Amino acid sequence: MRFSSVLFGFIVFFVGCSTKIPTFVELEKQSRIPTSFQNYTQDIKAQESNLLKKETALEQFDLFFGDKVLLELLQIALNRNTNVLIMVSRIEQAKSSAKINGANLYPMVNAGVNTNYTDRLTQLQNLSVRPGTNSISANLSMSWELDLFGKLNALRQSSKKAYEQAQSNLANTQITLMSDVGNVYFALRDNAYNIKLAQNILKNLEEIDSLIHQQYLAGLNDINTYKNAKANLVMQKNMLESLRLTYEQNKNALLVLLDMNSSELDSKVDFLADYTPPSIREFDIYSMPSEVILKRPDVRASILALHAQLYKETNAKLSRLPAISLNGSIGQLLYNNAGVNSFVFQVANSIAAPLLNRTNLEQSYLIAQELSKEAYYTLQHTINTALAEMENALFDRDSKKRQVENLKAVMEVGMQAYKSDKIRLSDGMIDRNEFLNSENSYFSLQSQLYTSRINEAIAMVTLFRAFGGELYAVHFKN
Repeated sequence: MRFSSVLFGFIVFFVGCSTKIPTFVELEKQSRIPTSFQNYTQDIKAQESNLLKKETALEQFDLFFGDKVLLELLQIALNRNTNVLIMVSRIEQAKSSAKINGANLYPMVNAGVNTNYTDRLTQLQNLSVRPGTNSISANLSMSWELDLFGKLNALRQSSKKAYEQAQSNLANTQITLMSDVGNVYFALRDNAYNIKLAQNILKNLEEIDSLIHQQYLAGLNDINTYKNAKANLVMQKNMLESLRLTYEQNKNALLVLLDMNSSELDSKVDFLADYTPPSIREFDIYSMPSEVILKRPDVRASILALHAQLYKETNAKLSRLPAISLNGSIGQLLYNNAGVNSFVFQVANSIAAPLLNRTNLEQSYLIAQELSKEAYYTLQHTINTALAEMENALFDRDSKKRQVENLKAVMEVGMQAYKSDKIRLSDGMIDRNEFLNSENSYFSLQSQLYTSRINEAIAMVTLFRAFGGELYAVHFKN
């Protein structure tokens, strides 16, 4: 009966010293993740479709756009980008830290060789005439802290979680990089197209300015009409300069992401060449929000950071208990000119525990507890941010899609009006000035439609990033 009581006491003690790691189900309940996305309704056609899954996030990303130039740039970015390389380096650092903390569980054995030489003169300083001495000795020493309570193992587990966290941080950096490259790439395509249209509009405004100036000199127009034409011309020139500045800024941003120079980028892609925005493949969401959110790399990294901190808290808790260690040494005098030889060994053990002034240990444990709370709060904030980004991206994707459809309808009317004005010009029903204004309106509609299609692609890139790469294209059976 007494043995059972003692055994039960030990079990309760060691259970109290263990680390409670929350499961995904517990995190889902604590985080109050909704059961469905507010801004997503499954298309009826999607119910009869197949998910297209690829092995890597890059291949999955390419399914939505099918742009080979963009794919090549993404591959370059993933291999060269400095942020990615930093994350790879941090993985190696975390891996080494985990190995160090794992090695602390095992004995440490040191080997040493000592020499001692005392010359005759030194002996004379001691007022005794003796011959010089020369000796060589070797020794082995061992020290081992017995991890009976699990303090060192908790630190090892924390390091392993930190290593997994570094891997999740790398995945998050790669997804973010793909999103940044995609956004800047499509923005550059839009900038280049609008620069060409702005140049065409500027050319027409210069002709309009010349025509109105001639009419003003002939007394056919007043000064206000000429002033308006001149103001429109200047505004268009400034707009073109702004477009060129934006193009240059986006191009330099892309160079930073790719870690390459301008000439190398120009050899791979000509943004000023004709480009048709991609037809974006449809997607579907079959998973619950909790499954998608908890798989996001940044959320996953926050979960692992929480796990690592909980193990550190356990380590701080167990550090208040006595530390038990074994020490031993073996020594051998290898050479002595006096002819004396010896063999020495020693084995010792110690139990050390601070009795007075335990402030450092107690406060370190309190700090670890507060850091665990902070890790919980950080995780909750990351989950809330992830859900908000997903809802915003879903709404933005649908909104941009509707904008494209709206502008297509306007574009059809604008094209008919432009063709009609072209015929009317050839028939002499309108003058050159009126036709050029009509053509500029048509160019403006082209710009709006093109930009809306580019924005639709950028919205898809943002949606892919918001889902952490866990977004799959679909293939409709019918």
